[in-house]
Amino acid sequence: MKKLFILASLTFSVAAFAAPSSEGTENEINSGLYNIDFRAGNGKIYCGGDAKTSDLAQGISCLTEIKGKPVLPRPKDCDLEWGGTFFLGKTGKADMVCHSDFPFNPKARILKDGETVKGNGWQCTASGSEVTCSNQDKHGFKVSQKMQKLF
Repeated sequence: MKKLFILASLTFSVAAFAAPSSEGTENEINSGLYNIDFRAGNGKIYCGGDAKTSDLAQGISCLTEIKGKPVLPRPKDCDLEWGGTFFLGKTGKADMVCHSDFPFNPKARILKDGETVKGNGWQCTASGSEVTCSNQDKHGFKVSQKMQKLF
């Protein structure tokens, strides 16, 4: 049975994909939900890591609007949005997750090509239009608007 991962409700909506692409400050702008916020893939991939509260799963979660079919089929118990949200804990395998609202900071800074962000047991590297995140077990995901891969 797939894990159902419902992200906290915030005032942001999926319409935030159309948010301005202004880059924030040199440091990550904090949305209040995650300790680490950033964007990758030229600003089209939104990520938040190391949630501030224990109510949310700890690790890194990234969201993008995918073009095409999701890499995994929608679980029967997912009545929410499916296909563009990926989660990786500091250990274990990466997974796609069900989500409701848009819990990411639309003004977080955009990682430069080749730049890496490290969190508690995970790291993500931007490369062109994609981001690759991996954990201490060498599991992870690689995602862009056109491609998704779990490893």
